[in-house]
Amino acid sequence: MNKKQSPNKGSWQIPIAISCMLLGIMMTMLFKTQAQANFPMMSGNRNDMVKMVHDLEQQKQKLEADLEKTKKTLDEKFGQAAEKGGEEMLEAMRHQLDTVRTEAGYTDVIGQGVTIVLTDSHKRPAANEDDFFFRIHDVDIATLINELWASGAEAISVAGPSTSPQRIVINTPIRCVGPTVLINTVRVGSPYTVNAIGPAEDMEGALNMAGGFIDYMSPAVSKGATIKITKRNDVRIPAYKGSMILRYAKQEEPKDGPREAKK
Repeated sequence: MNKKQSPNKGSWQIPIAISCMLLGIMMTMLFKTQAQANFPMMSGNRNDMVKMVHDLEQQKQKLEADLEKTKKTLDEKFGQAAEKGGEEMLEAMRHQLDTVRTEAGYTDVIGQGVTIVLTDSHKRPAANEDDFFFRIHDVDIATLINELWASGAEAISVAGPSTSPQRIVINTPIRCVGPTVLINTVRVGSPYTVNAIGPAEDMEGALNMAGGFIDYMSPAVSKGATIKITKRNDVRIPAYKGSMILRYAKQEEPKDGPREAKK
């Protein structure tokens, strides 16, 4: 019988170096902060607001193209590393990379959780009434998302009647733009469907507890806005479609200097 040949001395260093580099790229992508846009106030010039939304939509398209380019580069690098040996180690690194991608929001996920549908009031405010509490606002959605994270949510998305679900990640902006809400540079309108994967009982209980989200929304509910919470076993949340690239933050070296690779 022919004995299985071991890799050449030092061949393992190449897949390790490449895999660590790729893993580092994905880890830094997790903590990226986008360059902040100067959002005009709600009372600002309508033309400025339209231009701002148009610019953000162009930015979204560019970020999606960057992401596809990065994915292609990762696939090419893994292919090159596989040709040079170190298959088992490469497979372990690939598994770690998949885990990081999932935690960063770059994979579709499914699991138990809750679906919350928030709908603007169909009533019209009286002449002496402010229409603020007749609509669902960006601050309402942000408050809901924070309560879901705090009660154990592991993945969250927000969708509108004519927009695909937007995955909420570390750099997701949530801002009012006229009667709609801007999420990941996508305009989302009422009714808002918020999906969250996590402990369904805990999340529902947190939203309904005294002083929780339902109590917070009582002024809007009294004006006709509606909130419906449904526990489910098959909540589906799509991957984040944008890009995360650090521009200013850099990894800090250990106090004892750069770590040397083990021999």
